[in-house]
Amino acid sequence: MAAGLLLVALLAGCTSTVPGSGRAAPPAGRAALAADVLPDECLLDAVEFSALLGEAVLPPEQGEVVRADGSRPSSCFANSAGPFPTPLAMVNVYEPREGTPAEFVRAAPAQGRRDLPGVGEAAVLIDTTPGVTLQLAAARYVVTIAVLDGSPDDAAWTTAATAALAALGD
Repeated sequence: MAAGLLLVALLAGCTSTVPGSGRAAPPAGRAALAADVLPDECLLDAVEFSALLGEAVLPPEQGEVVRADGSRPSSCFANSAGPFPTPLAMVNVYEPREGTPAEFVRAAPAQGRRDLPGVGEAAVLIDTTPGVTLQLAAARYVVTIAVLDGSPDDAAWTTAATAALAALGD
């Protein structure tokens, strides 16, 4: 999936366009992560998302993303508060098909990434076209928190990562 590809989020009967970028498939053609491993990926509540983003958000909701290939994985979306809500961030939870979550997170490409020490089994911040994405290794899962515009400071990321781990029970 090319960077800048627009994803459509279907939330509560409302259609929103969510910018996104994807990772190239592993050479064997098999996805490194299994998606949609939890029925509800909303590991952060509105207060926690607001602290991360620095602005008020509506209560997060689980919704679908329609990809160019027709697949419909789900994500937890945080939308701006106000008369015209727009997606600001999303959370996804994955399970590695091989190796551990920490191995997957540590294997992220070096360019555009930096470690976020002291949280989880491993955590990195990755610069993407739409914004910054946290990849967080829990004991069993890889959690991603993508901020679609902006770049929270490390303290806000650490607080959000800690809350996500607590919600997972890790």
